[in-house]
Amino acid sequence: MKETPQSRADAMYSADRTCQELGIKIDGIAEGRATARLCLSPAMVNGHGTAHGGYLFLLADVAFAYACNTRGATTVAQAAHVVFLRPASAGDELVAEAVERSRFGANGIYDVTVRRSDGTAIAEFRGQSRALPK
Repeated sequence: MKETPQSRADAMYSADRTCQELGIKIDGIAEGRATARLCLSPAMVNGHGTAHGGYLFLLADVAFAYACNTRGATTVAQAAHVVFLRPASAGDELVAEAVERSRFGANGIYDVTVRRSDGTAIAEFRGQSRALPK
């Protein structure tokens, strides 16, 4: 059977305990693209009552990881940066959409926008990937 971006994502997800246990869902898979969703639980907010930045980074990083692994080579992050734009709260459904911006050799650059389900941007993330040798 020929591998597809979706079959690669399904194989990754079957071994991805973090996503499974936190309830992160992966959808919208295509070459160089992925969407990840998470509903923020009360355990995911900080002392100010807003989403802990680590969970926002995690969700963006998940979308990035799935997007950069759509072509078959095992690909990992070599760097990432996030800018938090607005707070999110417990009960908010967040959607992270990753889009490949450039690939050169074994390297790639991906942008991820994290939004509330109403479309409000919460965070912007840029990740740099590196495909591992076979």
